[in-house]
Amino acid sequence: MIVIGGGPAGAAAGTRLAQRGHRVVILEKEQFPRFHIGESMLPCSMPLIEQLGAMPRMKAADFLPKYAAEFVTADGSLRRRYAFRDGLVQGASSAYEVDRSEFDKLLLDNAIEQGVDVRQGAQVIRFDLDAKPGVSVVARLDDGSETTFQASMLIDASGQASLLAGRLGLREMDQELKNFAVFSHYEGASRASGEEEGDISVVLVPGGWWWVIPLRNDRTSVGLVGPSRNLRGQKPDEAYFAAQIAATPFVRDRLAPATRVAPVRSVSDYSYVSRKLVGDRFVLIGDAAAFIDPVFSTGVYLGIVGAFRAAEAVDAALRSGNFGRSQFLSYEREAQKNVATYRQFVKGFYTPEFVDVLMSPSDWLSLRAAITSLLAGFGVDRFDVNWRVQVFRAIARANKRLGFVPRVLEPRPS
Repeated sequence: MIVIGGGPAGAAAGTRLAQRGHRVVILEKEQFPRFHIGESMLPCSMPLIEQLGAMPRMKAADFLPKYAAEFVTADGSLRRRYAFRDGLVQGASSAYEVDRSEFDKLLLDNAIEQGVDVRQGAQVIRFDLDAKPGVSVVARLDDGSETTFQASMLIDASGQASLLAGRLGLREMDQELKNFAVFSHYEGASRASGEEEGDISVVLVPGGWWWVIPLRNDRTSVGLVGPSRNLRGQKPDEAYFAAQIAATPFVRDRLAPATRVAPVRSVSDYSYVSRKLVGDRFVLIGDAAAFIDPVFSTGVYLGIVGAFRAAEAVDAALRSGNFGRSQFLSYEREAQKNVATYRQFVKGFYTPEFVDVLMSPSDWLSLRAAITSLLAGFGVDRFDVNWRVQVFRAIARANKRLGFVPRVLEPRPS
């Protein structure tokens, strides 16, 4: 069994298959630890990490606990905190804010401990899904040499590189979420104390939002996300980032005592889906399958839960010897449904009427509790959560015309 990519999704899939007695090789082009954005975990990931056998490593890493997400206006005058323990679905009530370079290495080291053959510095340059009797992959190693690997089938967990989806023409960019992100790390930023110290702050600005994520060792991850058209020809560089911080009082005040300790980085137009997630002898998981805007911190969760489901399907295929596309359709349907649910929720977030209702939460019909569960990653597959989310969205649409909750943001620039 070959897995391309050693990030959270690839490490999880490899570990689950090794736990079922299969021989697995993970081919990872980089040497870990390596930088990666996306530090805020969701509580629903915690039991999955437990099943991977990695929780002792998580606890030993002493990451900052995360008990809630808060939404804040740009001037800090209005704040709404969604504590995970208040969700409609019972489950883990906390997660962690992690340093991704260490977290990803932690999961990959755990995979090795569980019996996975991990090859770092091995970049896949070619693959053949029709090689007899299975698939073959050619990887270029750090020393420039090339090695061929053969297996019964292939899992693509190559992240946003989307190796198979790109080569097979499956990747479709999301035209409604053409956003950019610009971000960096700081030391010495102001933060809350006690249980609220690890809260992620989502700071609302017209057409977009900031993340402010406290990390351990007095480090804070800060980033701005917005529609690419908001740039109006400007580059999302260091000068742009500094100007946007200065124009956002809540972020400016949090960073006033801080020092930037990392480069300013940016990405753009990064939301996409794949038309197919499975085929004869291959499965796409994690960011290799789809990537949604990061506002609700779903990336690692969707990657790991998808890895678990894909591993179940691949395990069945390996035991039966049937590697046809039909063997993996149940995984594909579930993964696409999960992505679609959060994609719909994310798109709502970029409308002022949705934000207005989010900032004026109601306990009517347990709507606030349902939204809290979704923010924690619980209930995406549950009717009692989904119908309440649909009611919430209907209220947001009605609010656009009727204005029965206070306006928080002006409409985003056209």
